[in-house]
Amino acid sequence: MKKIFFISFFSIQYAFAQVGIGTKNPNKALQISDISGATTATSVPGTSTIQIITPTVRIEGLNNANQSVTDKIRPVSVTDKGDVVLAPALVVPLIMIDDFNISNTEKDYLTAVVTTDQTSTNLTTNTVLRSFNFTLSSPSLVRLGAVTSFQFYQANSTSRIADDSNRQWGTKFRFSAAPAGIPTSATSYFGKSLKGYYSKTPNTTDQGIYYSNSEDVLYLPAGSYTIEIIAAAATASGQAPMRIINGAGNDTFSVVAYPVQ
Repeated sequence: MKKIFFISFFSIQYAFAQVGIGTKNPNKALQISDISGATTATSVPGTSTIQIITPTVRIEGLNNANQSVTDKIRPVSVTDKGDVVLAPALVVPLIMIDDFNISNTEKDYLTAVVTTDQTSTNLTTNTVLRSFNFTLSSPSLVRLGAVTSFQFYQANSTSRIADDSNRQWGTKFRFSAAPAGIPTSATSYFGKSLKGYYSKTPNTTDQGIYYSNSEDVLYLPAGSYTIEIIAAAATASGQAPMRIINGAGNDTFSVVAYPVQ
């Protein structure tokens, strides 16, 4: 029994002898040459010589001065199992619909005007200007943006509004089709950009072109989507209905996805 015990003890000592980090010729049980940091030691209960060492590790000389311009930044994460892993290289955004991309010939998403006339019984209107389809191959952060032109007149005419009252107008988005879990109801709006319109009587310049800029960033799962761009307008009860004209100016829309897996 003594001989067996002696061999087992010797094997353990040998297995942990002379381990080096940053050196090919360690001369200690654990020699660290390129990593340094403050450490704390806690004695194992019931012993006087065995300690548990808890290092606080830092890497000497770690700064952006030794970062090559050709190197890619890659985040380091810890899994739920405690493994330190290197994340994949940062992804290149997937531009699916982008008015600023010179390879996209579509610069104006409303090539024809869209006219909406309110009535005395329908003073709140939500007009779908256009819908777009896109597909995500992986979960992504998706940036959606729209710039939309507006003009305002009295309903069913081209006469200016002059009743000294406030009205609301702007654009918003909604999904009419999306993967399970994404709201697609008629009132599930997002990316709202709503403004006030005041028809001051002496003002003769209120028939110019106004612009609404709607944008939002969403985390979306993989799948196919249909998004609608909606022109919203609201007139207070008792006020004259409006005519809303969209598309007389330069109207742009973009969808840019940043895959996260």
